[in-house]
Amino acid sequence: MSKQGNDALRKEDYEKAFSCWSEILQLDPNNTDAFVFRGIARVGKGDLDGAIVDWNKAIELNPNLAASYANRGNAYQRKNELDEAMVDWSKAIQLDPKNAGVIYNRGVAYQEKQNWDKAISDYNEVIQLNPKYFQAYNNRGRIYGHKGEWDKALGDFTEAIRINPKNFNAYTSRGEAYQCIGDLDKAISDYDEAAQLEPEMGKTYYLRGNCYFKKGDLDKALRDYNRAVVNDPCLAEAYYERGNVFKSKGDLDKAIDSYTEAIQLNPKAAEAFYNRGKAYRQKRDWNNAISDWNETIRLKPDVAIAHNRLVWLLATCPDLSIRNTKKAVELALKACELTQWKQWSCVATLGAMYAENGDFTNAIKYENQVMGMEGVTEKNRADSQQRIDLYKQQKPYRA
Repeated sequence: MSKQGNDALRKEDYEKAFSCWSEILQLDPNNTDAFVFRGIARVGKGDLDGAIVDWNKAIELNPNLAASYANRGNAYQRKNELDEAMVDWSKAIQLDPKNAGVIYNRGVAYQEKQNWDKAISDYNEVIQLNPKYFQAYNNRGRIYGHKGEWDKALGDFTEAIRINPKNFNAYTSRGEAYQCIGDLDKAISDYDEAAQLEPEMGKTYYLRGNCYFKKGDLDKALRDYNRAVVNDPCLAEAYYERGNVFKSKGDLDKAIDSYTEAIQLNPKAAEAFYNRGKAYRQKRDWNNAISDWNETIRLKPDVAIAHNRLVWLLATCPDLSIRNTKKAVELALKACELTQWKQWSCVATLGAMYAENGDFTNAIKYENQVMGMEGVTEKNRADSQQRIDLYKQQKPYRA
């Protein structure tokens, strides 16, 4: 009967396996192996809680059987109960220190909990036990990337690819690392390989599209973003970046449509609201621009640029019905405070707001301050001088 149970597990016939091991337990209620294997069959049937009960009994019968702890840890992990899983995996490792798979699982858990050093320690141990465990190289590389140790990250990804040239995750991870250090051509090459290995993965096209966008190749970027959303219609960031491409190409209506799709998928996407507001501003759709920037500020109250954009529109809009100097004062000061009075555009906006309120003395004061601030170009200074000339004539600035 035990042979039949094991054969059924190998064939993934979990109903038959469950039946076989249950029958064995009727004959021998203290058969530890039967509880262990029936637990595995329960997992195959989707009964995680029942599997845990079986492994509890196996541990009660034999507290020194590492497999029971390892399997129970796997069940807890699938239930998103990481703390319990890690306790069990640690016990399994204590009983069987050379089980690379269990050490790897614990490393993944440490990584999910952002305990980088302990995760790296576990992956180091896995690699020492099994130098061909390419998943450990890939995961360790991602942690090194998070820590900004790009040489180590690239080394790990490259080793993972050497061990397994069909390793999709390693190509995308290495591509992201190259992208982060600005080597866009190598990043694109890795994304090309990843796309050949897994042509239906939408995120690969999204990542490659980001590289093309950064290189200024808008047509290739658009092609990749389109492919990304076809393959993965729920990839909000791909819609967002496609909106940025359309905006760069001057197609504001399509940009707004793409930003809207991104927002529908992720209503907390402050960047999408912000950029859609900019598109509405370019279309002179003042009310929708204001609405989007207000939502940006609600989602991310500390984003100075959103405050500044909104203030500038409220203070300088050519449509008198849109201007709101009372709100503009509050937002302008907030923008300057958020940037510690170091961002010239925020100070310029504050000056425009004072001019709109008829306080030309302060308007001129802040525009003069802009002239000497860091990051101001000659064109910015020329624009600032034009505003100063207007303020000296007791005239507010109109965008």
